[in-house]
Amino acid sequence: MALYTAEGVVLRARNLGEADRIITLYTRGHGKVECVARGARRARSRLMGGTQLFTHGRFALFSGRSLDTLSQAEIVQSFAGLREDLVTLGYASYFAELLDAGTEPGEPSEDVFGLILDAFSGLERGVSPAIVARWFEFRLMALLGYRPQLDVCAACGKTAAGEVRFDPVEGGLVCTACAGGSGPAVAFGRSTVEVLRHLMSAEGRRLGVIRPSATDLALLEEAARRFVDARLGRPLKSLGFLASIRDLA
Repeated sequence: MALYTAEGVVLRARNLGEADRIITLYTRGHGKVECVARGARRARSRLMGGTQLFTHGRFALFSGRSLDTLSQAEIVQSFAGLREDLVTLGYASYFAELLDAGTEPGEPSEDVFGLILDAFSGLERGVSPAIVARWFEFRLMALLGYRPQLDVCAACGKTAAGEVRFDPVEGGLVCTACAGGSGPAVAFGRSTVEVLRHLMSAEGRRLGVIRPSATDLALLEEAARRFVDARLGRPLKSLGFLASIRDLA
């Protein structure tokens, strides 16, 4: 087995046997990696801290046929605060599951790696989770090859001016003439379009200055949910958990 090192973020952790964990990492240089952390659930294990959900760390792994084996884990940033608050736990779990569902093993992306770190950092800094979520959803889809069309009608190619809708199947804004041709579309006002354009160009550290209205945020959430569903083709379990937390809040 070959030893290699990787900087990564823990997206998923599930129990194996009495003391082991299977960890899903998204790494800077190797993309998504699944590995087994032997004894990580034991109280004195040197792997316990580094295999907690959302942890950003440096890892040493041995490559294997089906699962790699985690040998060492050095914490860079624990993001412990995300696990201690139900709201941030719900959103961070959603981001991690969305990234896991949208990527295949062995396909690294420096931009995707930076995106998940920026999303977790935004949540930990106290930026509105709803704003971070809309930014993360649309930016991740763009990085995965599904950048939404916001300049012209995604169906006919004409300038999308005046009343427009976001069509999740067409993959962007559609004009009135093309609306409804491929499925349910979300009506966008001018301010909603401008907020989305701002989110698509904003850096993660600047998310705190974006102040959309509640109406625009609700429309963008509906559009993002349909857009993601149309690309992934399956529901995400974390959305149910997130919805229950939001109802309590």
